[in-house]
Amino acid sequence: MDCFEARRRIAAGLRPGSTNRERTLLGFHLVDCPACREVLAEAVQEEQLLQQLLAAHPTPAPPASAAHSSARSHWRRWAWVASLLVVVLIGVGLFLSQGHQAALATVPGTPAQPSATPLVAGGVELPPDIDTAPTATAAPSPTARPSATPRPTATPTPTPTATPQPLQPLNILLLGLDRRPDETDVARSDALIILHLDPENQQIALLSLPRDLWVGLPDRQLYVKINAAYMYGELDGGAAGGAALARQTISTVIGQPINYTIVTTFEGMIAGVDVLGGIDVDVQKYIYDPRYPTFDYGYMEAEFTPGVQHMDGATALIYSRTRHADNDFERGKRQQQVLIAIMSAFQQASANDNSDTISQLLLQLYATAEYTDLDPLVAAQLARWVNNNPDLAIKRDSVDLRYGYETSTSDGAYIIQPDLPAIQGLATTLFGTE
Repeated sequence: MDCFEARRRIAAGLRPGSTNRERTLLGFHLVDCPACREVLAEAVQEEQLLQQLLAAHPTPAPPASAAHSSARSHWRRWAWVASLLVVVLIGVGLFLSQGHQAALATVPGTPAQPSATPLVAGGVELPPDIDTAPTATAAPSPTARPSATPRPTATPTPTPTATPQPLQPLNILLLGLDRRPDETDVARSDALIILHLDPENQQIALLSLPRDLWVGLPDRQLYVKINAAYMYGELDGGAAGGAALARQTISTVIGQPINYTIVTTFEGMIAGVDVLGGIDVDVQKYIYDPRYPTFDYGYMEAEFTPGVQHMDGATALIYSRTRHADNDFERGKRQQQVLIAIMSAFQQASANDNSDTISQLLLQLYATAEYTDLDPLVAAQLARWVNNNPDLAIKRDSVDLRYGYETSTSDGAYIIQPDLPAIQGLATTLFGTE
């Protein structure tokens, strides 16, 4: 068992022991690997914190009703736990493929967007909100990429804050990093999705952004591809800085505030789906990718035939990352499709009262995130809302060539020049914020 497999198993809830072969192999590996022992210690600490959170903030049982069947009441007993994880498991589902290099250009600024106080900051303070963001498009200039620096070590799970106030409409930015296991360089966020939650108006919506969107960085006097915003922020402030700059940049692009950010990795995606026992995905068309990029920097063939297929974590990651058979826009649709399949699988696990699965998923709420500033008590409030409204539909859309046009930088890099008013109109309509 290598480090990647050991950490994947730890994230999935496996602990060393002698009751089966996997537990034994994990124990042997931990004897010789101090780094994985540290990962295990953090996971145990997170288990204890989340158990304390549940004990301190129990969810009241729903009122009895003759109109509800016993099966319905049984489902609702676990539904708030399921709902709590929906928000983060959407982020766990994010994943990505290799990106182009970021290009630079001079740009003026616009007003800043609200920021959230981080609860997981890797020991690095969140830089102050930036007061400027781009308002005009500058001509692209030659590509430049900053030299990589080591990223901070992952840090502990956030502690709950005081009892939260009633929820208002909020937006959560979900970022998936293009970082292979054991890489330490700064990374781009090739998957970018905004999750909109509006308890007052009973709405949930997803909006995907393409990685090649050409945007300005607040207070950086730069134009870059939107997937590079996280990378530039991470250079200065680790994961917290990357999340902050990506949040400010994307907030300006969509014309909406972003309240919280969740950053995920390949490992988180695989572990989350595997704990669920896999997901069922209805593949819409035949997909063949002769050059799917592997973790060891090689390539493999990836093929999916139409129809409903049961996928484990590794297969779901391939399905979501592959793009050579079509393009980045179609890949974004597959990402959203997998996210909905993850939610469906979790709801099924809840309905079947699979308490082991529920417990493991709950423990992954923060363990699988690279970074998040989402307060656990806010997540619990969202869970209760979704629990009381189990039939909510999820609206979804994507920024594609209806909202910009393809072009290139002066050095030939492919970009999408955005129509910002059109994008902001889409977000307003999709989120119902008119």
